[in-house]
Amino acid sequence: MPNISAGNRLYLYRLLSNTLGVGKQTLLPRAEEALTADGLCPEDLGCADMRELCEQLGEFVKLTVFKKGYVYATVLANEEYDRALERAKTGADKAAAKGKPWKRRGAKALKPVKPRHVERRPEAEPAAEAEPAAEAEPVTTDETAPVEVAPVEVVPEPAPAPEPEPNPAPETAEGQEPARADAEPMPAAKPETQEDTTEEADEAAGEPVTSGTTPSISLTITYVPEPAEVPEESPSAAEPTPTLGSTVVSRPQSDLPQDFHADVRCSSEQLSVLYQVLPADVDPMATLEEDFRTARSTGSIEGTRSNVTFSLRYLQADGKTPVRVTLRRSARPVAGKRWALSEVDAGEPGEVGLDGLSPMPSGPWSAFLSPSGDEAADPERALAQTVALGSWDEALERLAELAAPEPWGEGRRVLRSYLSMTFARIQAEGLLAVSPDGSSADFDTGLLTSEGEPVHASLVAASGDIPWQLAGFSTSGAGKPARYLGPAALATLDPSLPAPEFSASDAVARNPRMATTAYDPVSDETLLLVPDGNGALAFALRPEGYVAVATLSLEDAYCCARVVSSEQPSWLAAALEG
Repeated sequence: MPNISAGNRLYLYRLLSNTLGVGKQTLLPRAEEALTADGLCPEDLGCADMRELCEQLGEFVKLTVFKKGYVYATVLANEEYDRALERAKTGADKAAAKGKPWKRRGAKALKPVKPRHVERRPEAEPAAEAEPAAEAEPVTTDETAPVEVAPVEVVPEPAPAPEPEPNPAPETAEGQEPARADAEPMPAAKPETQEDTTEEADEAAGEPVTSGTTPSISLTITYVPEPAEVPEESPSAAEPTPTLGSTVVSRPQSDLPQDFHADVRCSSEQLSVLYQVLPADVDPMATLEEDFRTARSTGSIEGTRSNVTFSLRYLQADGKTPVRVTLRRSARPVAGKRWALSEVDAGEPGEVGLDGLSPMPSGPWSAFLSPSGDEAADPERALAQTVALGSWDEALERLAELAAPEPWGEGRRVLRSYLSMTFARIQAEGLLAVSPDGSSADFDTGLLTSEGEPVHASLVAASGDIPWQLAGFSTSGAGKPARYLGPAALATLDPSLPAPEFSASDAVARNPRMATTAYDPVSDETLLLVPDGNGALAFALRPEGYVAVATLSLEDAYCCARVVSSEQPSWLAAALEG
């Protein structure tokens, strides 16, 4: 466990800033060399390696990880530490001038304290005259971290509990000040990683391993890097199980920030990047908060426990790469905030036009959005802001397994848009069925199983900024299905009403069933779709007759029509076959 005092932090700040410079990116091994040259190592501060140590020094060290795995460290200026170093230097100069260098002034002031270096004992070599021990098999604590046990002489009666090795005289590194008399005694030299691995080996072997007198057990640890950790999930979230059907566990991550204004420090430098590249009418703070909530809801956050990265809804100038934002958690809160906006990857600001970056392509309802891109009306985003879904792939897989087989398109795109638009209609009609105590809810998805049973989405109440989380899908629930009923003129083309000209007008007049009803989730309105060229034309019913409101591709038109009914005319159903 990291053990870094305030004085140690100040000492490391002085050491790294003097050696590496302030504001300069340096490869992480170079930072470790600076530590080694001073007679220290990360283990002296309870850290397994230099990267973990730097992550603990977030108030003045920034880590940057590039795609090829290169890790750079940048020492950041810290005014508080600079003032403390200046005070310490001034006090020392005054004491020396008076001929009393031992006199300590301002004992309560923060002073740099060099961490104590503890020499690690070399691995014990087996005695030459000892009988050769049988070749030890490698013991593994898990599939990725093998631990090799070196040949040792077996002690007949080991001690019942681990005891520190005798240490009659504490060793002091060359150039290291001796420990003060009032300092706590240091335990026997033994790396933390050695103890942790021993405990893991105990569990793997199924019996305790104890350390007695010499010869001791020596372990050779082979470290295999594991994939980057994702942020911890809340351990308190329950895993509710629906009555029947499939379960989708979607636990909110309570250790991540949920309110950017309250939880995240946003420097003017990083915010200025967003102000330069986003459209002029877009609020960067609101965008950060909403998109981070969406990323948490759908499990699309990447990174470790101390650094998380997520995508914004806007694309860089190349039109393909999303704008990426990184948040960093510091070991200690600053101004009451433990997280900070550390990096915004938006490409080169000079490549952005006057209108700012373009938003990512939306769902099949994009044709109904306003030209300025009314992102607040996006039903998929609205669903993710209200219900923590977990992985989209997992949720859609569970829903498709329970519902009757149906062509849902590549990557189940049709089903994804269907669920988003259905929830928008459920919300608009107030059909979310909430339990009396408010702990659970459900809604009818409008789908049926192969046996004709309705499929419900089961929700449980969640704490935080996302009120509900998806528990799974089942065939029982209190929710009522959404309805898309309207006048007959929205079920088939009424020849008595004025309508704009379109390429297939003669065919539709002879075969009225070629027209079909569709749903516009942006305006919460039912429309009439008719074929027009290689796409579809959406008509809204107004007092003056039919009015064309949007032109859709066949695939988007099918998605908007499928929300209303699974029975679609052949010209529209063929969209999935192509």
